[in-house]
Order: sequence, then C-alpha cells, then structure tokens
Amino acid sequence: MKFLCLPGAYGSADKFQVQLAPLVNELLSDGAASFRFINAPCEAVPPKGFEDFFGKPPYYRFIEPDEKGTDDTDVLSRIRDFPECDTPEDTMRELFKEGIATSVLSTKRAIKFLLDIMDKEGPFEGIIGYSEGATVAGTLLLAEQDLLKKRGRKPMIKCAVFFAGWPPLDPTTFSMVLSDESDTMIDIHTVHIIGSLDPYVDGSMALYNTCEPDYAHIFDHGKGHTLPREKAVIKELGDVIRNMIAESTGGTGVNVGE
Repeated sequence: MKFLCLPGAYGSADKFQVQLAPLVNELLSDGAASFRFINAPCEAVPPKGFEDFFGKPPYYRFIEPDEKGTDDTDVLSRIRDFPECDTPEDTMRELFKEGIATSVLSTKRAIKFLLDIMDKEGPFEGIIGYSEGATVAGTLLLAEQDLLKKRGRKPMIKCAVFFAGWPPLDPTTFSMVLSDESDTMIDIHTVHIIGSLDPYVDGSMALYNTCEPDYAHIFDHGKGHTLPREKAVIKELGDVIRNMIAESTGGTGVNVGE
C-alpha cells in the first residue's frame, strides 16, 4: 500500500522521514507499504522559544492564520499552556475559545494541494500524519467524503495512521469537528498512535472520537509527543498497521505480537 506522509507543523519531509524511519523500515521489510513524504505548502517560523525544539530550517506548515497578527492569534502559540478539561472536546473548545484567527484560506489551499498530489502521483490508498499533519489528514478524508456526496468523486484513501494530532476541520464550514457537537465522522479504517504522557493527548483523543469506532484502533506507546522508535514497539505497531491495511483492502491480517 502506498502512503502519503504529512509532517507536523514546523517540520519537513526530510525530518519526518528520519522520525518515521524505524516504522518505514519495518513495513518495507516485507513490502507491506511504500511511502511518499511531502513538505507542507506554507513556509513558517517557529514560535519564540521553540526554535531549538524543531531543529534547523526550513520549516513548513499546512495551516496558518488568515491574518498575520500577534502570536496570540495563532493557536500554536498557546501550546505552552495547553488546557486540561473534563473531556477531550472541552479541552479543544477551551483552547480555541477566543482570539484565535481563522485559517480558512490555508486550509482550502492545503486540501487542494494534497488532492493535486494525489491525482498526479497516486493512487494513494493510505495516509500518515503527525501532529498538524494528522489534523490535515483527517480534514482531507472528510473532504474526500464530501466530494463523493457532491460530485461523485470516489475516495482514494482507504486507511489512515494518525500520530498524535487534533480533530479535523469540516471541509465546508472550516470549524473544528467535535464528536459531541457533530455527527460528521471519518468512515475509513484508522490507527491512532498516542502517548499517554503527551501533554496534548486530549487532542489525540478528540481526533479518535471523530472516527468510526468499529474501524478505529488506539496504540499507546506510553511516552510523550514523539514518534516511537523502540524495536519491540515498532514491530508490534507494524503488525497493527498491517492488519489495518488488510482490513481496508479485504486481505489477510497477522497476529499482533508474534
């Protein structure tokens, strides 16, 4: 299966390929998957104090504020003080409650950018997103569902792997999709890799809650806002993804952990 791979905010195709290398090598070992890593379309500058965290430039983002004001209008500037509420959905509402600039223009551009790549280089049957890339991947999946309803365009992507991430944006209203406010749901097979120590784990769970529960699988690597690299964890995760691929294509899965 060919996967389109979307890095997180302030990342790049090269950096994401390094971060994901253990899993890539695991899935290449038996030909289970191939990968196309891309840069996001918007050049970016990390928030003050985070320059070292994201490594050396260049930096890219998929989504940016429609109007460039102060840092306070960019939701990513608020990750220093990520809220904790009773439910994942309440946490996301608190994070976005006031003063955040809209991101309609860049979201539209990102979806068009990805659909163009899919048309030119596809077919891509799978998608992998990390952090902001996971949010954009989810938004793209909803856009494919919307295009099927409105234009009869058959969705290309059959399954998705989300590393962390936040809920998707509705491709029509561009508001965040929250499961306690909307019936909109990602309806393909998904694997959600979370870290129980991730300070942003509520975002990951709010994303999980927007996916069809019969097709969604949670994999907790037990660490923070990082990608797993330990050999045993990668082997188990590789088998989980192999099973997702099999389920989404009608193939035969494997026994996880053997």
